[in-house]
Amino acid sequence: MTLIETWDLDSIFAGGSSGDALPQFLDQLSTSLSQAEAAAPLAPLTEQSRVAWLETIQTLYDLNMRLHQAGEFIECLQAQNVKDDRARQLAGHVDALGARLGTLWTNFAAACAAQKEKDWQALLTEIELKPLAYPLNEQRELARQKLDPIREGLINELATDGYHAWSRLYDLISGEKEVQFQNKATSLGQLQGKFVDDPNRTVRQKAFDLYEDAWTELAKPCALALNYQAGFRLTLYKHRAWGSVLQEPLQKNRLSRDTLEAMWSVIDAKSARLLDYFAAKAKLYGTESLSWYDMDAPVGEISQSFSYAEATDFVVDNVRSFNPDIADYCRLAIDGRWIEAEDRAGKQAGAFCTNMPLNEETRIFMTFNGSFNSLLTLAHELGHGYHSWVMRDLPYGARRYPMSLAETASTFNELIVKQAGLAAAGSDQDRLTILGTKLNDAVSFLMNIRARFDFEMEFFRKRAKGQLSVEELNTLMLTAQQNAYKNGLDRYHPLFWASKLHFYITGYPFYNFPYTFGYLFSNGLYAQAVADGPDFAKRYIALLRDTGSMSTEAVAQTHLGLDLTQPDFWEMAVDRVLADVDEFERLAASTVADYVGSASPPGTSARL
Repeated sequence: MTLIETWDLDSIFAGGSSGDALPQFLDQLSTSLSQAEAAAPLAPLTEQSRVAWLETIQTLYDLNMRLHQAGEFIECLQAQNVKDDRARQLAGHVDALGARLGTLWTNFAAACAAQKEKDWQALLTEIELKPLAYPLNEQRELARQKLDPIREGLINELATDGYHAWSRLYDLISGEKEVQFQNKATSLGQLQGKFVDDPNRTVRQKAFDLYEDAWTELAKPCALALNYQAGFRLTLYKHRAWGSVLQEPLQKNRLSRDTLEAMWSVIDAKSARLLDYFAAKAKLYGTESLSWYDMDAPVGEISQSFSYAEATDFVVDNVRSFNPDIADYCRLAIDGRWIEAEDRAGKQAGAFCTNMPLNEETRIFMTFNGSFNSLLTLAHELGHGYHSWVMRDLPYGARRYPMSLAETASTFNELIVKQAGLAAAGSDQDRLTILGTKLNDAVSFLMNIRARFDFEMEFFRKRAKGQLSVEELNTLMLTAQQNAYKNGLDRYHPLFWASKLHFYITGYPFYNFPYTFGYLFSNGLYAQAVADGPDFAKRYIALLRDTGSMSTEAVAQTHLGLDLTQPDFWEMAVDRVLADVDEFERLAASTVADYVGSASPPGTSARL
């Protein structure tokens, strides 16, 4: 069977942005919203009014599910073709519908907050609502922390053409930018791939120089967008009397500040161990110190590459040996053309997985370039898909898990494949390469993400006093990177605040620390899985299914017996990650010794 590297979107809405199916669906959704808006206000909760309350809850979740389907489909359209202007217009339409639905939820949550406790608890005993008790209680509590529903509704509507519009502007200017590299038009996403994955350090440096130049040209409008997004958020928090910019991201991640601080404190105390990795890697490159464009780069001149079919087989076969249920999903997604993997110009940078709840299917976006890193990206995104897959029969409201737990299954999948790669390694050279990939991830999550978090904290502190210039933003980012990387690099990326899409995602403020949380949480989970053996599979599914119905700390306590507010778990997880440094240093020293006087740099030609 020949694998097609482009996804099937027509089975969801035929014709994509140019077809009739999606506009008709949006028109029907608008009509349903109008009907919900025209409905009479809910009467106070009594036995007689419970039916009306149940119908309202069902209606709201149904509208949510339909809007989610449309919004994620349009995101897929824009990702596969950044110049799809019609998709961009449809995204604006969905934003407007989302504002209307947001107002309905705001009014409903305020009504929930106004009910007597005994009447509210009696409602939640209804069999249809038992799986939804946590998210409904969450909405009720949040309503008590917000402004009155009239002002919150107005904020929702104004945000469409204000707050969220800055994110759309960023997507437009960053997506359309192209440069000439190696004699061909290259998107910024493709250029990023060159300085991340190319085994030739000279090529990486040239690609990075060009990347920095491109973002320098875009920096002013990016700074404008970032400043105004932050200004909106700070103004909103002031009126809600929210004293910390972390209140919203912590709520969205169902995470306590104690847990976040416990995690960061352990990382701060231990991450300097990665400087030994930097030193060993620099010797392999024949340089005194590493630069930003070396952080994700492979070790040596790696001729190893994979076809898309080989990569999919490697992922499925090795996941199957660990958990057949995950492998069955992966095979379904691959053969069903749920994955967009083709390497071509005009695509958005990065990778993501999204679910289409009405179809009970997922869609994965990435650009597969044949490298081991892109194989790991495939495994990672298929892990996200599996997470949604095992929850597909739950009520829609119980399927919405926080970002902190969203990285659980993805990183878990990736770990399985990395360990499989190590097990298949035929030589010390192979092991060195894969250990380098693992440690690159450790650097990303323990240092890169930390720099993003520190940058945002300081940015918001300064933005409360006024807008920041491009130069000031560069300085903030440089300082954050130097601190997080323990002054271990020769060259940094001060324009990272502009080039990183995550800073402009308005729906998820502080789109950074959940990645580190998920990475370390999954490492601890993987250790437990190895200890439990086959018995872990059912426990794993139960954990994933509860991610939409519990706080993050409760999921860890219920399924693993862990207290995430204490340093013990984080110390174990970080130590587990850093344990690879010793082996990498040993293999790197041996490799350098073997190649003294050789005309070729250390590398590997083996296939996994």
